[in-house]
Amino acid sequence: MEKPFTFSLFSRAEIQGNASKTALHATGMRRAFKVDLSQIPNQINCWIVMSDQTKSAQIINPFQSVLKGLPTILVLAVMGIAWMVMHHINSSGGSSEELSETSAELEESDTLILPEGKITAGNFASVPVEPRTVQHVHTVPGRLRYDQSKHVDVKAPMDGILTEVLVTPGDFVETGDLIAVIRSPEIGQARAEILKRQQQREIAMKVLEREEILDSNLKRLSAMLEEGKSVKEIEAASADLALGSYRQEILSAYSNLVLARELTEKIRPLVESGSVPGRTLKERENERQLAETAFLTARDLAKFSVAQAKMKAEADVSEADRQLNLAWQSLETLLGYKEDKETANLSDEEALSRLEVRAPFAGNVESRGFANDERVMRGASLIVLANTETLYVEASIRESDWSATALKQGTIVKVLVPALEDRMFDAKVHYVGREVQAETNSVPLVATIDNQEGLLRPGMYVRVTIPIGTPHEALSIKPESIIQHENQQFVFVDLQDGKFKRCDISTGQSSEEWVEVTEGLSQGQLVVTDGAFLLKSEFLLRGESE
Repeated sequence: MEKPFTFSLFSRAEIQGNASKTALHATGMRRAFKVDLSQIPNQINCWIVMSDQTKSAQIINPFQSVLKGLPTILVLAVMGIAWMVMHHINSSGGSSEELSETSAELEESDTLILPEGKITAGNFASVPVEPRTVQHVHTVPGRLRYDQSKHVDVKAPMDGILTEVLVTPGDFVETGDLIAVIRSPEIGQARAEILKRQQQREIAMKVLEREEILDSNLKRLSAMLEEGKSVKEIEAASADLALGSYRQEILSAYSNLVLARELTEKIRPLVESGSVPGRTLKERENERQLAETAFLTARDLAKFSVAQAKMKAEADVSEADRQLNLAWQSLETLLGYKEDKETANLSDEEALSRLEVRAPFAGNVESRGFANDERVMRGASLIVLANTETLYVEASIRESDWSATALKQGTIVKVLVPALEDRMFDAKVHYVGREVQAETNSVPLVATIDNQEGLLRPGMYVRVTIPIGTPHEALSIKPESIIQHENQQFVFVDLQDGKFKRCDISTGQSSEEWVEVTEGLSQGQLVVTDGAFLLKSEFLLRGESE
């Protein structure tokens, strides 16, 4: 049976020397008493009356008690004599032993010993206190949004009749899949323009082919003429060559040249013999020169004309190609996609006005605006198509977290989704806005999040954990190790063999995985992670029972 009161007499110096062991707050769980040292004058012995029932301590000063009356003085005198006797018996210092006993009681009050059965059932786990990299983070609210590059309102490119709608909301389509058909006169005109430009190009190509043949045949004829063959031989060799009017012009001039050469050569001996005057030879020479000039002129003029005609034909073909390409571009602009030029059926009159609306990318049909055979106007929303394999996470960075504006593209942030039982996802920073929004005094943070599983939906509320400042090394423990009770943070240190000690701590910055410890723990101590709340329950129950 414990005594309800314990009387001890100490000097102020003795109490002050053991202040760490005696000057403690009384709680419901500890056998400790608060002693105000300011009440004890120097060099004066005092009685400390400690009550185990009220958990309090009273200091009695003998000199102050004199003022309260003689009975008190007599009591103090008796108690003083008793103290002297006790001091004589315990010359080694009984007060120090009492303080040591008090300290031991305090140590025992912080230590919890569990039986083997509870240790096995508790499945406790501990992590050592070590220096680790701590990155301070802050959690802000956010929302999931569509990736705007993959969320498209497919609109009617022009007026027409919506003859077919081939998809319904919820359908998945691949890139290029046919989703609707519109009959439009404007498309018909665009395709008719293509037909016209195709025909013009065909004509230009035929002209070019003819000019190329003329150019080639004329070169062959010129080669035979330079060889000096007879007119009959040349006519026979060029009979199958397409030369047009150039054949007669060149061969006629060449024939006159050959005749003039023959006449000149025949008259030359007669002039030399004196039978014919020399003036006649000069006349024949002049005729030969004129014939040669006429031949060369006809030949060169033919070459020039054919070359010029060929160049013009080539230019006409190039212009026809440009006009045809422009016609195709105009059609593709109206269609919104590139039509296969090889398989396009432009000869069918009904197909001329057919406008096929195709999916610009793979995704899900979110909504549909019209039914079959409805008239639609240019710009009317036909289908909303979205690809949700990746989504945007939108959050706001406020002034208190301003250092987060320095986040680089690609930085990983954590996204917690309450609707999915607090499941955590990784997201990559896409960009941090530059303009401060006047309404909220914040800048937007946008990150991309993978949604291959299809669990996330646009509009979901999320909590985004963003890193603040730079990481640093510090003694740290797991967040789940920290217990809060009566505005005090503490942990349980694993002393092994079923012993656990409560240690009050102070914390600093924290991350998702670690919390910085600034006071209360030393490197290497084992701190309980799994089972900490079970130890708290045992600790509180023990205090209530005492």
